[in-house]
Amino acid sequence: MRIKEPFAQERLSEEKSYRAKYFIASEGQTTEPRYFEKLNQSVLSENVTIINILRDYANLGNSNPTYLIKLLQEFLNNRDSEVSVLELKNKIANWDHENPNKINLNIINDELDKIYKSNDYKIPYTDLENLFMHLFKSDIYKDLASHFSLYFSAQDVTYSPTTDSLNMVIDRDKDSFTEKQYDEVVKFCNENNVNLYVSNPNFEFWLFLHFKEIEYEDNQKMLENPKVNSSQRYLEKRLHDICKYKKTKFLFEPFEKNVHEAILRERNYEENVPKLKNNLGTNVGKLVNQIIKTKNERN
Repeated sequence: MRIKEPFAQERLSEEKSYRAKYFIASEGQTTEPRYFEKLNQSVLSENVTIINILRDYANLGNSNPTYLIKLLQEFLNNRDSEVSVLELKNKIANWDHENPNKINLNIINDELDKIYKSNDYKIPYTDLENLFMHLFKSDIYKDLASHFSLYFSAQDVTYSPTTDSLNMVIDRDKDSFTEKQYDEVVKFCNENNVNLYVSNPNFEFWLFLHFKEIEYEDNQKMLENPKVNSSQRYLEKRLHDICKYKKTKFLFEPFEKNVHEAILRERNYEENVPKLKNNLGTNVGKLVNQIIKTKNERN
């Protein structure tokens, strides 16, 4: 599990005053995180923080919604006073990915295995300073120990179930997401106080709601979302026609001014999670509306 800039730096400079946090784990690796990142900067004030919960770099290929259960379970199991050996290894690997050619990751992992024997072992935070100095013990690594310690602190977000909101944002992609898996995700969210937001067929439907052109579309065609060429499905192509949308290079600006209109248009389609299993619609607008409402209440 990792969090992305600017949220990590925001964590380091966080004011002591309370700030409502909306933690969001999403199926997509680019569009959804980028949308919420830019939403955080656009319509929100300093009283609200959106934090994307992202996969470790080693697990970027795991995009099925059922993997988000594992990701959120890891997040929920995190404790302020300790970290598992496996989680520490993942954080070091993430740091190594962002700061290449600084360390020998294999040597560090081997050293952690010698010290702790099990990946499940929980390391008290009080031991971390000495551990970092040991792992980066040669003279050349002294600054790296301090550097990684700052990185670790920035990644160490705290979650309070009484004041913060934990959310999962997924697509109802029938080609890769079975009904049984859908039910498993719903069950997990209900049992763990996770708010579930579904777009059927995918997140592009929520994005399409930002434009009045959707009102003239055939609902069945949007639900089926057929391939229109080798690289695009129908909704993606329509968004590209309207605002030059690109899945791999998401720009928030075309959507920014129409967020409130999208929330209103969403109500013309299915918003109920159980019914979203088979019907065209989304309830992402409810999440966005709640975030804006929280922001306004704090002002």
